[in-house]
Amino acid sequence: MATYRELVGKKIKKVTSDPSNSIDGQMWYNSTTGALRGLALTSAWSSASQLGTGRYLSGGFGSQTAGVVTMGAIPPGASPQTITEHYDGTGWSNATAYPTGGFSGGGAGTQTAGLLAGGTPGRTTAANEYDGSSWTSTGSVPVACDSFSLCGEGTQSNIIGAIGRTPATGNSGTNISVTYNGSVFGSAPNLNTARMYGNHAGTGTGTAGLIFGGFIDPSPNAMTNCEEYDGSSWSNTGSLNVAGSFLNGFGTQSDTVTNVNTPNYAGTERYNGTSWTALPNMGVSSPGGLYGNAAGTSGTKGYITTLGPTLAATEEFNESTNVITAAAWASGGTYPTNIYGSAGAGNTPAGLVFGGYNGSAGVTTTSEYDGSTFSSGGSLPVAKRYLAGFGTQTAALGAKGRVPTGSPSTVTTSEEYDGSSWTSGGTASVAASLFSGSGTQTSGLVFGGTTPPYTNSTEEYNGSSWTTGGNLGTARANHSGSVGGTQTAALAFFGDDGSTPLTLNTEEYNGTSWSEQNNVPAGRFAGGGAGTQTAGYGFGGYTAPGTPNQTTSTIRYDGTSWATSVNMATARGYNSGSAGTGPAGIFTVGDFPVANSTEQLTEETATPNIETFSTS
Repeated sequence: MATYRELVGKKIKKVTSDPSNSIDGQMWYNSTTGALRGLALTSAWSSASQLGTGRYLSGGFGSQTAGVVTMGAIPPGASPQTITEHYDGTGWSNATAYPTGGFSGGGAGTQTAGLLAGGTPGRTTAANEYDGSSWTSTGSVPVACDSFSLCGEGTQSNIIGAIGRTPATGNSGTNISVTYNGSVFGSAPNLNTARMYGNHAGTGTGTAGLIFGGFIDPSPNAMTNCEEYDGSSWSNTGSLNVAGSFLNGFGTQSDTVTNVNTPNYAGTERYNGTSWTALPNMGVSSPGGLYGNAAGTSGTKGYITTLGPTLAATEEFNESTNVITAAAWASGGTYPTNIYGSAGAGNTPAGLVFGGYNGSAGVTTTSEYDGSTFSSGGSLPVAKRYLAGFGTQTAALGAKGRVPTGSPSTVTTSEEYDGSSWTSGGTASVAASLFSGSGTQTSGLVFGGTTPPYTNSTEEYNGSSWTTGGNLGTARANHSGSVGGTQTAALAFFGDDGSTPLTLNTEEYNGTSWSEQNNVPAGRFAGGGAGTQTAGYGFGGYTAPGTPNQTTSTIRYDGTSWATSVNMATARGYNSGSAGTGPAGIFTVGDFPVANSTEQLTEETATPNIETFSTS
């Protein structure tokens, strides 16, 4: 038998602790634990860029680096869509619209040779081929239908599909299946089990297909049934471990990955040609379930979009040498008073919250946070709300804001905190409230807000005085920013620009000027902001002006594009955020009208998958 050295050309090193920079396949002997260890592959989900337009019951096909999503429904009223988007493995971009608005159609093929067929409203026989740039009508589906699932991973001309609802069956199940050969549809043997609505998923090809999950007829119960197609007949095979409907899957007949779509559940499973086994959970779930789609040419590499009324997330699945721990919000310590419109600085477990409004008056309250409890800090010299804050727990700055009395009530003053008390800082030029800031006590900036009216001003602080910086491209108030960013790398997003109540605009600051970047997926105002220019977060806020419509949504920015992260437990607006520059750094306080609950975010992390090997 060959030795390890003969196979890989290296000795197995003897070390006292596991290396921090190991690579795939590396092995070592840990003399402290007496174990032979190495870095091994594991299954992992990781968050990716979210769709430009959130919708559910869409159709899709393609691969992890060349995907297509089209059609879909947008609430309220399940408005049918024609929107088509491409995925390149990094982000989504708009493409040629589908010929007619609809949802619940079936998709198969590749980004440059795809098929979308069936759909509703009206349940249709329509089918269209896609060449990567345009849609062309092709042969009609033999039976008008929606909730259509196609088995055609990587091919446009070798497809079998399982039909869902038809005009004749209505909400009753059907076991009809059909084939597509690249030009026309034909009949195929019936499935063994009818599926109500369809709502099942399909993977594989027209001669090696797999259909699984859905609703069982006549009762709307999710099912575990799975069937394989061999080119001539369907046969039952290993069942899902958890019943699911509206599933999304990718892969082949012998290697398929799917999410199990049940409310508030993020579980996934993998099929090996015989049986299903549990995989790590996806990062997001939804109270109503996830109604998205999936693409991928094998069970080792693909993506699933998890769509719904409040989600437009994309998560990628890969064989990885890292264990991915999904981001998660958890309840934090109770704030000493009900509050909103306060400012935050620092990180968990060394945070700071100051100022705000308790429902009847502005406050001077300052509270220090250690990751679990708040303790009293030095009081602000004057009660302020809608101010900006940045810095650390022992070196923070509170800038401008609104005071209880005076004309005008919006001020230019700033205050510095040293870990125990506040002292007066430099006076800015532009009075503002409902704005954002970034940086440190000695090198920070504030931008936007209302004076009133809305302003695009930027002012920089050097620890003693303020100077004028480059103007925002879009004047805005009630916006968010990268509180943990720097004076030369800041981020502005969300807010109200006065003309468009909820702006989608994102801007980056380089120390001199602002530049427009990819838009946020959906507008909102009065949300929390944290992080840096290349790792920014926005959370909570209002989805429309004038009504109590706070959201739990959290989005993440990677320096190029935005992606959906995990939702907060409580919808909140006018909540302050901390700097949030570490894996467990972000926390948020308050709500409108008033609340003292807090939540803190543990960001997505990747750690090496080091395993211990048995020896003999």
